[in-house]
Amino acid sequence: MTELEFIHTVKNIEDRMYRLAKSILISEDEAADAVQEICAKLWTKRTQLDNVSNKEAYFMRAVRNYCLDRLKSKQSKETRFDNISFKTKAFSSEKNYEKKEAYNLVLKLMNALPEKQRVIIQLRDIEGYKFEEIAEIVNMKENAIRTALSRARKTLKEALIKQYEYGLQYNK
Repeated sequence: MTELEFIHTVKNIEDRMYRLAKSILISEDEAADAVQEICAKLWTKRTQLDNVSNKEAYFMRAVRNYCLDRLKSKQSKETRFDNISFKTKAFSSEKNYEKKEAYNLVLKLMNALPEKQRVIIQLRDIEGYKFEEIAEIVNMKENAIRTALSRARKTLKEALIKQYEYGLQYNK
């Protein structure tokens, strides 16, 4: 892989790499560091990347594996829940307050999902990857991915319904 091809590949998927890292690590700073670290490691291996058929999936898998390794390390355990922030775009009007609250709630619920479900829902519903690509990234079978995605969506749906129905039920 030439220098130009490497740069082009990274530029095309850099945002997706960051979002995946952030969905796993939660911290924006750790996610940015993870993407830089992965790019540096892959840069040193760029001549070996010619044999890789799907470079995007390879890069995304590298991000996932690196982030999971970071979570296992003691250093990350200290910062994982200290850096949780649910930042959104500036919402200027009161009409958008509910959107902001719903957005924050969905982010919070997604972060509470089990690791695999969170990564799969991030890759499929937010990043728009196909099941075949997700299978290559997370090293799972497509049927297992479909099952995990279905469970994650069901968990989110139930949690949202529970949240919005709170206080609306009447005792009969």
